[in-house]
Amino acid sequence: MIIFEYLSNLSWFYGSTLMAALFVAVTILGIFLVRKKFKPEHLRPHHDVAGFVYTNLGVLYAVLLGFTVVNAQQRFDKIVGAVETEASYIAALYRDAEVYPDKNRTDIRAGIKHYTQCLLDDEWECMVNEKKSKMTEDALNALWKSYYEIDPSTPRLQTWYAESINKLNLLTEARLCRLLDSKGSLGPEMWSFLILGGISMVAFIWFFGLDNHRAHILMASVLAAAMGYLLFLIYSLDTTMSGSVSVSPDAINSVLKIFE
Repeated sequence: MIIFEYLSNLSWFYGSTLMAALFVAVTILGIFLVRKKFKPEHLRPHHDVAGFVYTNLGVLYAVLLGFTVVNAQQRFDKIVGAVETEASYIAALYRDAEVYPDKNRTDIRAGIKHYTQCLLDDEWECMVNEKKSKMTEDALNALWKSYYEIDPSTPRLQTWYAESINKLNLLTEARLCRLLDSKGSLGPEMWSFLILGGISMVAFIWFFGLDNHRAHILMASVLAAAMGYLLFLIYSLDTTMSGSVSVSPDAINSVLKIFE
């Protein structure tokens, strides 16, 4: 996992390519070591059983990889959706504050700006480090207090006030979803299966006795490169807040530019 973490800080192209190259290098080394100990004619009589076992193992591992990629992608997209939803409610609340009296409007918009700035300057970094941002939490509470001070004395204000409170609740919910989902991961158990399964798939092909040594290396290298790319893709999606493939605060930044 340390190797994954290091490579994920590079651009995705270089990180994934280096990961694939590492898998290929290990595969080629394994083939050479096995060939030194066993001749192809010693391995060939076992091809029937080995091929059957390898096929079934490959199907099981392919299903595991497929579901894992989908799971990681869905969680990644869910966090992106939560960020965009939160940004839309921030913008809507800022716009809707226009209907309130001057004092309330000024306090609300100042509170929204402060919350947005805290989210970008403090909470995003805290999410990367899996910590809690007290600054952003205090800013959200202060924004709620700004709404508590409003006295909707007319039917028109009462309608806008009810709508604003509903949006503020949805904003709070979107933030909570973002924080909770960003802490999720596949877990060490799943990663153990993925890594051990990938090693097994690559190592299994070492023991096929092909007469053409170059063809054996080529086929094994293609398989190893695919394994490396897929595992790196899963890791990139699983670490949603760090690495070259991560959830960005672009939607929040866009809203802040609107304020300015």
